[in-house]
Amino acid sequence: MTVRVLFLGEGPSDAGIAAHVERLAWSRGIEAVATSPDLDRLEKPPGHSVSAKLAAVAKMGGQYDVIVVHRDADGAGADARYLEVRDAVLSSPVAQLPHVAVVPIRMTEAWLLLDEQLIRTVAGNPRGHVNLNLPTIHEAERIRDPKNRLERILVDASELSGRRLQIFRRRFSEHRRQLLERLDPDGSVQRLASWSRFVEDMTKVFDEFGR
Repeated sequence: MTVRVLFLGEGPSDAGIAAHVERLAWSRGIEAVATSPDLDRLEKPPGHSVSAKLAAVAKMGGQYDVIVVHRDADGAGADARYLEVRDAVLSSPVAQLPHVAVVPIRMTEAWLLLDEQLIRTVAGNPRGHVNLNLPTIHEAERIRDPKNRLERILVDASELSGRRLQIFRRRFSEHRRQLLERLDPDGSVQRLASWSRFVEDMTKVFDEFGR
């Protein structure tokens, strides 16, 4: 049996999380295929509302077994986001399906600030030595604006200047996508509470299919 997963992120560069969903399924002896539709390309994009995204997907058709929704905690807090996702799913056409909310604190970028070598590699300067001032495990999920912090760290890691730096800055979304896809699940990120909950919740769902 192949478990069909619908993954809804906040943007196209969040699709890297879907790869980790498939990996978690494989680790439990389950084959899973995660579909991550780019809803921003629709004639009438649904925006950030989880309910609107689920309604848009329902109109597109398709059959799924599990719903996975990524929603950054931002200023609302993790608990509010988990409730938001739960309520949206339960009031949607897929209310009968199991779902998992993926809620990084504050933003997904907090997950990407801990692997120094991966950051240097994605920045195109794997042998760089400039001090990146990476946060500690305890600091990562407390940073007010981890997206801005990650952008600055990538710039520092690149050690570029002038025109080449300007071009590099414009590729932030691509760099972010690469960092997320290549994130080591057995690395420092596993010590972050939000990542641990994602893994735990996802594992429970796949274990149910395994039975």
